[in-house]
Amino acid sequence: MNLPTTLKSRLFLVFGSLMVIIMFIASITVFEKMKSLIVEKHLESAQRVTHMGTIPLVDGLLAAETGGTLPVDYYERSLRTLMKQSKQEILYAYFLDENGQSLLPQALNNINIINPENFEMGTSVSYQQNGWVLQTMYGVGVSTKVWGYLVLGFNAVQIHREVKQVLFLIYVTSGIVILIVLFATNIIAETMTRRLNQLSVAVDRFNLIPDSEALPESDDEIGRLATNFNQFRQRLLQSRLNIEQSERNLFQAEKLASIGRLAAGVAHEINNPLTGIRHSINNILEDDLSTVDRNQYLNLIDDALKNIESVISKLLGFSRLKGDDHSDSSMNDAISTVVKLLDFSIQSKSVDFISELDLEIPPVHCNSNVLDELAMNLIMNAIDASDVGGKILCTTRFDNNNILFCIEDWGHGIRDQDIPKIFEPFFTTKDVGRGTGLGLYVTQEIVRGLGGKIHLSTIPHPGAKFTIKLPATIS
Repeated sequence: MNLPTTLKSRLFLVFGSLMVIIMFIASITVFEKMKSLIVEKHLESAQRVTHMGTIPLVDGLLAAETGGTLPVDYYERSLRTLMKQSKQEILYAYFLDENGQSLLPQALNNINIINPENFEMGTSVSYQQNGWVLQTMYGVGVSTKVWGYLVLGFNAVQIHREVKQVLFLIYVTSGIVILIVLFATNIIAETMTRRLNQLSVAVDRFNLIPDSEALPESDDEIGRLATNFNQFRQRLLQSRLNIEQSERNLFQAEKLASIGRLAAGVAHEINNPLTGIRHSINNILEDDLSTVDRNQYLNLIDDALKNIESVISKLLGFSRLKGDDHSDSSMNDAISTVVKLLDFSIQSKSVDFISELDLEIPPVHCNSNVLDELAMNLIMNAIDASDVGGKILCTTRFDNNNILFCIEDWGHGIRDQDIPKIFEPFFTTKDVGRGTGLGLYVTQEIVRGLGGKIHLSTIPHPGAKFTIKLPATIS
């Protein structure tokens, strides 16, 4: 048996069933009580008649024992007189011993108006061949001497009719009470479940985004539950804000750590133009130059300053915190920017850095700094993992509405026991001071935030290959 799935239906079923059972038991109890009262009322009258009927029988039996003479039909006439004078219809009359045998002469058995084949000794109301009968029995005797029992059968149709009326009244009353209780139960269940449904909707819609979803207000358990949920919701929202702030700080810490490792490359990128600027200024100050030569040196100075400005601009753009603005950003541009920033590290290891970028890939809808950070973390890890004279392959391509960014190195690789832990925060295999253990963790969190996936492959060569799949923005 399958129970209803809704709380309202279950409450209605439970309370309805309980009420039906209670009313059924109460109806039976009341009916039996009323039936007893009705039977007792008629039985009391019948017993009086039966007692009156024993008086002439006792007189006749005493006269017979003392030698008196009685008319032949004395007992018959006495019982017939009793039947005529009784206000209640008497169906049969018997004078019996304790075993149910007749104590009257055989001829007197004809006094029965109705002579049932079988009847029960004692007082009862039963249905016999000719209808409902109230049977009474009264002892015939004097003092401790008992000759037998007078058994009278009264017509009990009126008793049966009154019992049926009482039963009908109980049925109607019980039905009305059950309907009223079920109606009240439905209203109560509707009120309770409506407020619970309101709270359930608020729980279902809650997704750590502040909203103004109304909650049930009352001072009962449901109201307190709603209040506790609202407080819990506010704590979760505050916790989320704290976590987001912590993540931003964590990402920024990883950025700053990466910037520290970029310092040598940035210094190289800036020192070269500065050397040219210093040389040009010295030539302008010391030599008697023509206007054409002076303008040429000034142009060289201007170009060098532009190069310095470009490097610093890219470095500042990489170091600042992620903003909330989103736009269509290019994965290829992010890779090119990072490669230029890491050019000194690449050259210092004589790494053969190969870029195979698909120029036709669509953009990604996100903050451009996010893609810079992705490229920076993976390319820097590939450089660190490469030996002198190593090889790094960086590719992008478009496949099935996704942008694939792969960075593959032929370095020392990753040990099998370390593979399950590489995306855990603060896990690193680098020497102390050369890594924070946050790069791949931050990268994974960024990829997940963009709705993408990151995958590591360590075969077929000893190095490692990271593949990032991001959903593209297709206009």
